[in-house]
Amino acid sequence: MNIDLKFIPHADHRFTTIGHWYVEDDVLVIQVSKEICFANKVAVVFHELIEAAMCISRGITTEDCDAFDEIFEKEYDAGIWPRSVEAGFDRRCPYRRGHIWGSRFERIVIFLLGASWRECDAECDKLMGV
Repeated sequence: MNIDLKFIPHADHRFTTIGHWYVEDDVLVIQVSKEICFANKVAVVFHELIEAAMCISRGITTEDCDAFDEIFEKEYDAGIWPRSVEAGFDRRCPYRRGHIWGSRFERIVIFLLGASWRECDAECDKLMGV
């Protein structure tokens, strides 16, 4: 399986997110919002890579994950959840374990690059309108 990293305009994401992954034609595609700073980009790439690898190794498919994200988007729109709540932390989420570990790696990467977690997190929240 090859890996394709794409830095895209934030508005082009399918879901409320800064990073997204999917598998298509045996290629793992990782999309990250291009508007965030370098440290945040690297951290989100690591997050998505860990999350995807954990899902792929457990047989959790892109379709499983996207179906859940579609449900969660409807819940955002219905006002059940504020946009500040990440779908990946929900107990129903099929990629929850990967999301939790991806989030841990995100913080480690930001620390290793000498960036501020608070500033990087605030940058993401601002971009998502949170």
